[in-house]
Amino acid sequence: MKRLALGVGIILLALFIGTARGQTGAAGAVTVPDTGKRLMDINTATPQELDALPGIGEAYTRAIIEGRPYKDKRELRWRKIVPRGTFEKIRNRITALTPRTDAKPAGKLEARPEEEKGSPVPAAKDKSSPQLVK
Repeated sequence: MKRLALGVGIILLALFIGTARGQTGAAGAVTVPDTGKRLMDINTATPQELDALPGIGEAYTRAIIEGRPYKDKRELRWRKIVPRGTFEKIRNRITALTPRTDAKPAGKLEARPEEEKGSPVPAAKDKSSPQLVK
């Protein structure tokens, strides 16, 4: 009897651990553990998929697509692409997993326009801004 209870306990523990972790699906979609539904990547979703989200119609779909790529799903709010209420409806259904394809390769940073030679305005000395590597 103790062996049976121990076996059942181990099985339940294994099931709990497996569902608590979540699972990554194909193409960067993530399975939500409690519902089993996949999160939609806003960088790769089709207009039809975006339109199916609650509160997202044709206008918001177009705005989301035109604003791509996103590093974080919260950019939809930060960049004022969708209103707060709409974002709250979709935040647990979306993700922004796909890396930016237009990112510059690591290495030398380009000079900011005001740092170019012959510029009449000197560049501001801001520690948070990228510096030109010589």
